[in-house]
Amino acid sequence: IFFPTLDSSNEFKIPKDFKIQKELHHDLNSKHIVLYGFEYQNFDIEKYFKIIEKNQNFSLDFPNYINAYDGFRIFLFYLFKKLKFYWTLSLERKDKQSLCEFLFYSRSLYIVLSSMNTILDKNLSNILALKFKDITKKTQDILASENSNQDLLLFLSDEKIQDLFNDFDFFIKENSFYEGDCKDRFFKQLVALELRKKIILFRKNILKNFDLELFENSFFELAIFLEYFYRFLEIKNLNKLYEKYCKDRDKNIFSKIINNKNKFCKLLKKSSKNLKIYKG
Repeated sequence: IFFPTLDSSNEFKIPKDFKIQKELHHDLNSKHIVLYGFEYQNFDIEKYFKIIEKNQNFSLDFPNYINAYDGFRIFLFYLFKKLKFYWTLSLERKDKQSLCEFLFYSRSLYIVLSSMNTILDKNLSNILALKFKDITKKTQDILASENSNQDLLLFLSDEKIQDLFNDFDFFIKENSFYEGDCKDRFFKQLVALELRKKIILFRKNILKNFDLELFENSFFELAIFLEYFYRFLEIKNLNKLYEKYCKDRDKNIFSKIINNKNKFCKLLKKSSKNLKIYKG
């Protein structure tokens, strides 16, 4: 209900036939409604956990209004279930392709947890991020090893990995104990601001201080956020970035970017400018 004056809102009494569904604490204006919509029903996160538990072969589609605490936990749980799927597959098949996928998701979890560590408990987020970083490093070593099958079995069968999986599952599903400072902000806003930060850093690295290892790491971070959120943010330039440079995980992407550096950097600049709308 909108009122013309503060006095009229204070004088208003809700009819007995109605009840309050949810009190809004956000500053509603036209920009706010365009970015985040006007739906504030309660969000049943348990329902989404059950869906992801059964199947991960779909693209995540977040509602605009979802808060950071719920949105982030759904995202983490999705990545986590993908990781566990390829963990099982790697143990069964002992093949390079399955292990590369396992590496992709362990690295993704490390990046996401360390990048957005204010939504859940910060200290625990950082501890878990470092554990996934360690898994990533060991997986990379196994892929480069001559005795990869033996090393793979020893590594993936380690009780420490199973313990981490159990702890992480509990961490994500816990309702309120591990809440962080930014839990009530819009998930869409925090994603947009983090993506913009990664775009700015990546563009700076290309233009000023080019370093191949830094280039590869910063591109992977950028690609992770683009892959899962370019549709969510509804910005045409982000769509272009994803479709042209990130969609197929092209092994020759670095040479492709370098050969088209000026065009690529212009697209990054436009995307960064578009994302500024989420700052306020």
